[in-house]
Amino acid sequence: MYDDLSLQFTNLMTGESLQISRKNDIKLIEMPEGLEGCEYEQGLKERNGYDGSDYQYSRVPARDIALDIGCSVVSRVKEYRDKIIRVLNPKADGRLIVTYFDSVKAITYRIESVKDNTEGIRNPLNMHIELSCSEPFFETVETSFIEISTWIGGLKFPFKLPFHLKRRGEPRVNIINSGHVETPVQIIFKGPAYNPTVKLLQTGEYIRVKRELTSDDTLYIDTTFGVNSVEIERDGVRENAFSAIDWRSDFFQLRVGDNLVEYTTENQLVPQSVEIRFRERYLGA
Repeated sequence: MYDDLSLQFTNLMTGESLQISRKNDIKLIEMPEGLEGCEYEQGLKERNGYDGSDYQYSRVPARDIALDIGCSVVSRVKEYRDKIIRVLNPKADGRLIVTYFDSVKAITYRIESVKDNTEGIRNPLNMHIELSCSEPFFETVETSFIEISTWIGGLKFPFKLPFHLKRRGEPRVNIINSGHVETPVQIIFKGPAYNPTVKLLQTGEYIRVKRELTSDDTLYIDTTFGVNSVEIERDGVRENAFSAIDWRSDFFQLRVGDNLVEYTTENQLVPQSVEIRFRERYLGA
């Protein structure tokens, strides 16, 4: 069942990685727990004096992953044991990339425990590993880059006839989120712009930054929960611009399916480019 399953653990502090599969020297003993699906919590409010309950919310708690690994190469047991303990360091965040058939997804973790199940130094390596993922969703390994074309055409050298003059592009783009749940975005807005705004048209949510950007300025917005940052970079130096946000702004996320995203600026200024970056999120590997 899990012959086509491969796990790559990377220590994000040192960059060192550990590869585990049925085909490596360090092997999976059985199918790991916690890769498929999620646990769910539902909030229900009792109806006073009536049957049933009223639905309030549902949430996905932190994800736990557990696996057992072994190694039958007795001559290298100490070497592999040292590497496992070194890479799976509880003091450092880790990144797990799961390859299962044609699917490749990643998740960030912290080590809960690494236990040695052997009963003697001559026995093959056998260890039990437990991970805790405070962000429970798996995500695509690569980031998607979607650019709203602010300008189209223009002269390029060498050019061929007939040529077209540079013209303003459509200020909106449809972004398809093929994941299982909503996902945050990173927005890179290169000036010039006056009071730049990025809006999700289906919901009416928007982020407006009440500042003037020169052609040397770049605006960075991150809608990741717990981050929610707004920064402006000039001459290679970033400054916090959170105080410049319009108070009615929402740090929106891309819904599952179609998302029509539009930018606007005031004073007829047209930015050099507007780029949306995101990773799709999934309920299982």
